[in-house]
Amino acid sequence: MHFPFSSWLHGRFLRIVNPFQKTLGEQNYIILLSVLVGLLSGVAGALMKTVEHGVQSLVALIPADASWAVWALPATPALAVFFCIFVTQVIMHGKYERGVAGVIMSVKNRTGTLPLHKTFSHIITSGVSVGLGVSAGLEAPVAQTGAAIGSNVARGLLLSHENRILLLACGGAAGISAMFNTPVAGAFFAMEIILPKTASAIPAIIPLILSSATALLVSQQIYPPRPYDFDLLQWNLRAVPYYVILGAAAGLVSVFVIKIYTQISKRYGRVRNPWVKGLIGSAILYLAILMFPALRGDGYHFISHLISDPETLYEGSPITSIFANPWVFLLLTFLLVFLKATISISSLESGADGGIFAPSMFIGAFLGYSISKFIHMAELVWGGYISELNFLAIGMGGVLAGVMHAPLTGIFLIAELTGGYKLFIPLMIVSALSTFVCRKLCTHNVYKTMILFHGGDPDGTRDADALKRAIPDGLIEKDYLTLSESDSMRTVLTSVMKTHQNVFPVLDHDGRLAGIVTLDNIRHYLLETSLYDVALVFDIMRSPEAVLEPGDTLGRAISLFEKHRVTAVPVVRGGVYVGFVTKDRVLDRYRYLIENRPELF
Repeated sequence: MHFPFSSWLHGRFLRIVNPFQKTLGEQNYIILLSVLVGLLSGVAGALMKTVEHGVQSLVALIPADASWAVWALPATPALAVFFCIFVTQVIMHGKYERGVAGVIMSVKNRTGTLPLHKTFSHIITSGVSVGLGVSAGLEAPVAQTGAAIGSNVARGLLLSHENRILLLACGGAAGISAMFNTPVAGAFFAMEIILPKTASAIPAIIPLILSSATALLVSQQIYPPRPYDFDLLQWNLRAVPYYVILGAAAGLVSVFVIKIYTQISKRYGRVRNPWVKGLIGSAILYLAILMFPALRGDGYHFISHLISDPETLYEGSPITSIFANPWVFLLLTFLLVFLKATISISSLESGADGGIFAPSMFIGAFLGYSISKFIHMAELVWGGYISELNFLAIGMGGVLAGVMHAPLTGIFLIAELTGGYKLFIPLMIVSALSTFVCRKLCTHNVYKTMILFHGGDPDGTRDADALKRAIPDGLIEKDYLTLSESDSMRTVLTSVMKTHQNVFPVLDHDGRLAGIVTLDNIRHYLLETSLYDVALVFDIMRSPEAVLEPGDTLGRAISLFEKHRVTAVPVVRGGVYVGFVTKDRVLDRYRYLIENRPELF
């Protein structure tokens, strides 16, 4: 709907802002906007955490000592599932995309456009979901919210596509920074996950870092950071073989996460009714949390207590008694690695809002803890002490790096989150090895795998982008000499002598393309002078091998040139002749787009 007043107000705003852009220069202007996007994204991240903890405080009103509480608490995630379905189906009419995949596709398609409602809607839906206990995290929604803020700021200021994509990435980086208080990891997240894998992404690190740092400062002022009291120990060289084992295991578990995501999505995809999906997902979630309370929510609380107070993992479960045996406890702790992946994905596919980011860290923590605990219990320690807490922290980075195919994000996120720069080398080993193993077995990370699963193409390259550009009107040659069906051979030869054309369009009386005449068609008549006034164009013309229409892409034109081995293809609009597109000019245009594509920042 068009609102004249809003358009007038927007115009007045641009008249005020544009002089600042000219005064500052483009790069300084983008730096200033990256700080603005970081500020807004920091506020959004703080609000999302506020909603989550506000809902958690309401759930805490359920008396924990009541006999019915053990059966009631696992049911609260179902409220979140149906709340999100209501928002999606009733308010948004089914158009409510979750996860980072939509952000990646907007960058890949070079639009950098995200709907305005995404600047606030996920604050509510994901905050309610995780607050009520859905087995998911806030990180993907806050990255999407920040990206939407950056996209809409750029769109409102009428910035170029390149700058729109840059501010979108700044918002995504700022969202991660605001959620974890990790500005460097936020910047690397944007570079490894959101931005295209080209050298043009490297200069973007400056606005990305500034945006992330701004979001951190704002978020800390509004909502103090969640404490992570990890008393990490110094690592020793003799532990390297164990870190190699952890890295390989993290890579294999990452493969499991990606593979199980597609399998669960496929099964939920067979259920057309979203409310039935929600019912199925809620039932699965209820049973899982009832038996294994550690699957509730984002899981950070259980990670913090995994070493110091492991009994909280199964507190309230009807099967608490079987965890007394340490080997059974270890086995079920290891089982949580796979259950968390399955239940989290099921929650998201059934309709809840959230992301796989936090579950990946939970999975990594429990994997690292299980491996180190097994090494101690089986007395396999060689040459020194293996810290369970170190393995827990490094496992978080390893699985995150593998699932996202983002080793730098995994390394710096855990280093900043835990203050564990003393574990930087083990983090590098485990994250790099996990990413290597996962990439060998899964071509794409979890987000791009889901894009492929839904029929998208997540890996648009610079060449592919150029091929998808429409043929510009200036590339169509409209000065070709034309013929009519009733023209004689003598007229054709006269036209040949006047021009360097090797193909002539034949038009009917309505200007429609009836056929074409090439030099090969008339070669047989050159020595037959007696036929010059007898043979007509109608007798020698033929249908063109292919035609193009205005709006067709450079890629389609090139494919027609190669397929039919021609150097020129006619362009028609509704059958009416427009002109010709030649192979040389199309290839020149293609090379120009490749060589002159604007860089980010």
